Amino acid sequence: MTTLRISGGDLLTPFERITDGVLFARDGVIEYAGPRSGAPAQRADVEVDATGRIVFPGFIDLQVNGGGGALLSADLTREAVERMTAAHVRFGTTAMLPTAVTGPEDNMSRALAAVAAASETPVAGARVLGAHLEGPFINPLRKGAHNERYIVAPDVAMFERLVQAANGSLRIITLAPELPGALELIAAARAANVAVSIGHTNATYEEANAGIEAGATFATHLFNAMRPLHQREPGVIAALLESEHVVTGLIPDGVHVHPALLGLAARARGPGRAAIVTDAMSPVGTDETSFRLYGEDVVVRDGSCYTKDGVLAGSALSMDRAVRFMCDEAGVPLLDAMRMATATPASVLGLDDLGVLKPGARADVIVCDDEIIIERVFVGGVEAWPSHPAPLPHAGEGS
Repeated sequence: MTTLRISGGDLLTPFERITDGVLFARDGVIEYAGPRSGAPAQRADVEVDATGRIVFPGFIDLQVNGGGGALLSADLTREAVERMTAAHVRFGTTAMLPTAVTGPEDNMSRALAAVAAASETPVAGARVLGAHLEGPFINPLRKGAHNERYIVAPDVAMFERLVQAANGSLRIITLAPELPGALELIAAARAANVAVSIGHTNATYEEANAGIEAGATFATHLFNAMRPLHQREPGVIAALLESEHVVTGLIPDGVHVHPALLGLAARARGPGRAAIVTDAMSPVGTDETSFRLYGEDVVVRDGSCYTKDGVLAGSALSMDRAVRFMCDEAGVPLLDAMRMATATPASVLGLDDLGVLKPGARADVIVCDDEIIIERVFVGGVEAWPSHPAPLPHAGEGS
């Protein structure tokens, strides 16, 4: 049994900011997170002086295609998942949903099986909470970089085969609710305890609301690969913006969505109904400038990824950069941005012991400076990055 004590910093729970706070965890579970005045007196196996720093829950990313040079939908192995988790943890992501995109059924099944294998035992990096399957039941009119050859109409039997391949680890599926058979598939997903996300969709306002009423609870990268907002046809975007039952994912890289719209969406939704995602591809954590997807070259430019035709194909974004962008460019208060990257994505999965600093929650904790530069990352109370940290200087001594 190991213990961890982090003291002296500001705790962002992320529902409140506690100045000069203390966090104490035992065996990977938080026992205390609050002001120093009420903290337990005992020392811990690992003591961190976070004076002048910010302490907050680890980021939870619901849409991660790749990282560390690995791409789940191309590599299809547990080893690829492990490379992804190791690449993202250094940027503060302590839990994630590796994401498989539209492809041949056998490839999607193998990708889901790889995530299942990584979910069953600890990996060296971020926790694997399960898989996100983006497709194949999407609208070809809003396919983005998805390969149209493998897009299919909603098929409950095929979905059930994919659920079986995932061995209980499929947590989210992205689909277009306007397609024939989509509402039946949403019902099947709910029965299988899989959250449904609306995305890659040409849905009207009415069709989107039908999907929400049927049980959709998430939206995959709001604004992107969706019917545009129009003053006489509000479409899927308006339905998602006004829904109290849906959390909307946002990619804050400055390319997928204009900063003004990011800020507008964050204010309209509130921090409890908007989640930051990266839609990250294999270059994250590497110096890669290109990779292959569906046998086609994808290049990295200005922090995002593009096909040869100039179509966006995911991002090279990390969660720390995403949070900084929401604050610095979209004008979102730090506490709200932190909640959008922690507690809110956890709520999509029905998890109340992740994404928060409170007794009983898992000790997935980040220490950073006030510029959101990650300095230490703990997963389950154990140092995950860096593996051999240098002592943190006190405020005023440099960083």
